[in-house]
Amino acid sequence: MRALNTLASATALAMLLGTAVAVRSSEALPQVSPAGRLPYVAVLVWHDVVTPKEVWFDTEVETFKSQLEAIRRGGFAVVSLDALRAHLEHGAPLPAKALVLTFDDNGHGLYDNAFPILRRYGYPATLFVHSNFVGTTTTKRHNTWAQLQEIERDGRIGVQSLTANHPPDLRALTDKAVVHELQLSKFSLEHRLGKPVFALVYPEDNYDERLARLAAANGYALGFSEDWGNAGASDSLLMVHRYSILTRFDQALRDVAANASSR
Repeated sequence: MRALNTLASATALAMLLGTAVAVRSSEALPQVSPAGRLPYVAVLVWHDVVTPKEVWFDTEVETFKSQLEAIRRGGFAVVSLDALRAHLEHGAPLPAKALVLTFDDNGHGLYDNAFPILRRYGYPATLFVHSNFVGTTTTKRHNTWAQLQEIERDGRIGVQSLTANHPPDLRALTDKAVVHELQLSKFSLEHRLGKPVFALVYPEDNYDERLARLAAANGYALGFSEDWGNAGASDSLLMVHRYSILTRFDQALRDVAANASSR
């Protein structure tokens, strides 16, 4: 039975990846709902959470704890990616001072350190994962499928796509190669974790309207950059703003608080 299931999955994947969804450059990108422009929402992005740092863009554990404590003390409302999607697409209400927490690259510190701390605070979050590196070691060790399954079973932390192979610049790829990255990642994550994949991060923040259109045409409802600002003020649902916590954590909290008080 396992062999049959594996064969069926492989056949489905081959059929999927053999069907590239083309787009016309004139097609309009999906837009934020007018009712989703407010309140001001900051989407924050971390990478790994580990002490000592293994690469320069890691966050040390004590720093991460202090950041979550600042969020709690400041009275911010941490909401899920599903709630953000409903807000941006349909204008579903969000609380004032809303934040969304995201993490890129699936570093081992997210399971070892960030996951238990987030659970202690009861905060929802989303991990953006490059599916072909799950359970491997590159410049750092990446979480396994079993660890991602455990994280998702908690019910507050979800997993979404950072492509399959994390090409440093998707803009340099042909449409066919981009579609391969998008479809393979979506298929792998949904097959392994059993949850819908609807959101994408563009590796190394390299993106343009062509990539956004390809993402929309291949089943992605949201796409995220690291251009900071109110998520509701994004140019498209496939180009949603995020604040990098490396340089803009304090600014994100100030921006959300200032706009909440001015409503």
